[in-house]
Amino acid sequence: MINFLFLLATATASDVYEICRLEKQKWSEIDQKFETESVQTYVAYTPIQVIFHKSSFEVDREVYQIQDTFIDKSGLKCWRQRENSFLCYDSKDKLIFWEWNKRNGDTLRDILTVCKLNGERVR
Repeated sequence: MINFLFLLATATASDVYEICRLEKQKWSEIDQKFETESVQTYVAYTPIQVIFHKSSFEVDREVYQIQDTFIDKSGLKCWRQRENSFLCYDSKDKLIFWEWNKRNGDTLRDILTVCKLNGERVR
């Protein structure tokens, strides 16, 4: 099934990112920085797949619409999913940052470590 998704994505010229590590973080108002809450690796499990299309992206087959594409303050390419949620890709360190703000005021961020891009190992 993974090969089929890969072929489908490459046939439509979309990039397929395979994630082997997920780090969940929460913003600390006291320390004014993100603090890691948990880390999960996918060495023995099927990796998470993130596929970017022109107007949407998929995370393990769940489709999210892209409202806007922009460059953030640090020069990373970003995709806005909705007003309070966006993803940014750091091509130098091969990381995807997914940040969102909850209604209760919490700011959360997932750091996804990219291990393969379009089937090619990047680390």
